[in-house]
Amino acid sequence: APWDKTDINDALAEISRVSCVRFRFLSSPPNSYHINFVKIDSPTFCGLSYVGRVSPVNTVYLSFQCGKNKGVVMHEVMHALGIIHQHLRVDRDQFIQVDWSNVNPQKYDQFATADQSLYTSYGIKYSYDSIMHYNAYTNAIDVRKPTMIPLVNSQSNLSLLGQRDQMSPTDVNLINKMYCKPVSCIDTNIYCGHWALTGVCTLQGNSIWMSQNCRKSCNLC
Repeated sequence: APWDKTDINDALAEISRVSCVRFRFLSSPPNSYHINFVKIDSPTFCGLSYVGRVSPVNTVYLSFQCGKNKGVVMHEVMHALGIIHQHLRVDRDQFIQVDWSNVNPQKYDQFATADQSLYTSYGIKYSYDSIMHYNAYTNAIDVRKPTMIPLVNSQSNLSLLGQRDQMSPTDVNLINKMYCKPVSCIDTNIYCGHWALTGVCTLQGNSIWMSQNCRKSCNLC
């Protein structure tokens, strides 16, 4: 439907507006990595995408049946660009409490934190209003009770979880760190993001090594 394409266009335009990432629509599949949007007529899900580049094509499945379609498209495209769910960050237990007693046991895997040896925060703090966060009642047995409870300002932050209106400032920061820095602006170690969040960038005795090896996470470039 034409309005579905409008949602996709608007989502990609928004990502491009806040970053250096650019998208081109092609009439036929190229011989290189690309994203392909597929509509699945299902009321049971909003969207689906692998995290990171998949050879030869990242297929992004969309139902266009959840409302906030532009936000759903942005969420899934950010997965394709390599960004994981916010609530699966390694440090999530410092920011949300998962009420396992209210999680559908068949969905436990959807709350398993990411592998710290594969994903980095690039030193960007946890964000309750990230477009990559699920809502507070995800996979609940009792839908009146949240499965994820913010540990900071619980009531006000509860309503932020799962918003699909726009990318949060931290989402914008992350995509720019991943794609829009000079080639020399790198982390040589996957744990740089974690170290940056724990203050190691400026820790006496570590700062010289960090400035050489964790330039991106320490905001030195």
